[in-house]
This record gives sequence, C-alpha cells and structure tokens, in this order.
Amino acid sequence: MHSEKLFVNTIRTYFKSVIINWKIALQHKNIKYQFVLTMLSYIFLFKYCRIVMTIFENRKGTQISDPFLAHLPVIDSSNLIFVLTYTALATFILSNLINPVRFIKGLQAYSLLLIMRTITIYLVPLEPPIGMVVLKDTVSNFFMNSTSGSYIVKDLFFSGHVSAVVLFFFIAEHKIIKTKLLILAFVIGTLILLQHVHYLMDVVAAPFFSYLAIKIVALVNKDISVPAFSKHYSKNN
Repeated sequence: MHSEKLFVNTIRTYFKSVIINWKIALQHKNIKYQFVLTMLSYIFLFKYCRIVMTIFENRKGTQISDPFLAHLPVIDSSNLIFVLTYTALATFILSNLINPVRFIKGLQAYSLLLIMRTITIYLVPLEPPIGMVVLKDTVSNFFMNSTSGSYIVKDLFFSGHVSAVVLFFFIAEHKIIKTKLLILAFVIGTLILLQHVHYLMDVVAAPFFSYLAIKIVALVNKDISVPAFSKHYSKNN
C-alpha cells in the first residue's frame, strides 16, 4: 500500500514539474517560437518523407554483396523490434519532457535526422538485401507505406531505427538512461541485421549521422558541448 502511494505521488510530482517547467519555458519568446516551428517542421517532414519515400521506392537500386549478412540466419523479429524501438521512444519522451529546452532540441535533431536520411537514400539507391523479411512496424508503416499500401523496403542507407535510438542516447543526461538506450540501440541493430532488413553498412553508419544531427543542432543553438541543453528556466534566460 505504501509503495503504491509512493508511486502515485512520484507520478503526480513528475507531471506537475512538467507543467510548471513548460509554462515557465514558453514565457520566453525564443523558446516559444522554436517550439512552434519545430512542431510544424516535424509534422511537415512526416508527410514529406512519405511522399519522397514512395517516389524512391519505384527506383531501381543496387543490391550489394554483404558477406557479413550472408553468414547470419534470417529471423523475423518485427514484434520485438517494434516493442524495443517504442520503449526507447517512450524513454526519450519521459526523461526529457520535464526539460522543455532539451526536448525541443531533441525534436530538432530528429527532424534534421529525417532530412539527412532522405538525402542519403536518394544518393545511395539500394535494393533490399537477399533474404530480407519485411519489418512490420505498425506505427511507422501507417505513415510511411506507399500509396498502394505496400511496405517501403528501399529506405536503406542509413537505418532509421538505429539512428533514432542512438540519437536518444546522445540526448539523454542520466547515466542509467544512457546505458539502457545504448543497449537498446545495439540489440535493435542486431535484430535488424538478423532480419536482413538492412545491410551492415546501413546499421554501422547510423550512429555517425545521429551524432552529426545533434552536433549541428548544438552549434546552431550555440551550445558549448554536445549536447549542452539548458536545464534551468528563469525569466532572466
């Protein structure tokens, strides 16, 4: 009974802090404008990516030889990848929502990551690996499937799942959360390779683009470190 009460109080305190922090943060015009522009960009990019990926899906790409992938068994882990990916997403949201500035800049970095991925997929047209099992992600496929309703399978270089989770890792502050996200990124990357959804280079390259996205956002916002997102909100900010 005591533990249940403690849990409820912890949740209540958390959401109370979230509301207070966002109220204070949005009093600053710069933060408010960044939030509005970031959300609009984020919504636009989801629609934009669906259209562009559908066009890319009709291109003829190159099916490359991947000796590493050739030695791996083919295992369908769609459900597990789905659960782990959205566990990482929930971890990102819950651990950063209490810090509006960090959360906004995290969304900015993810939006930039979507743009980068669109560009690299255009520049590196690939056919799916031999033996690929379609990754059935209910949420992303709802937004990213083609106009005919078929799955997008040529969005290969670089891995969207791995890059997103690694991005969450870079954004995280607390050591325990960072460790969990790093483990999730490694496990998801391994499962994706076992499902032959991506080539090895797609997975290996993903963290570099995640770092680049967070680095650019940090520099644009004149942060000193990566990431160096403000944790304090006062009317003097």
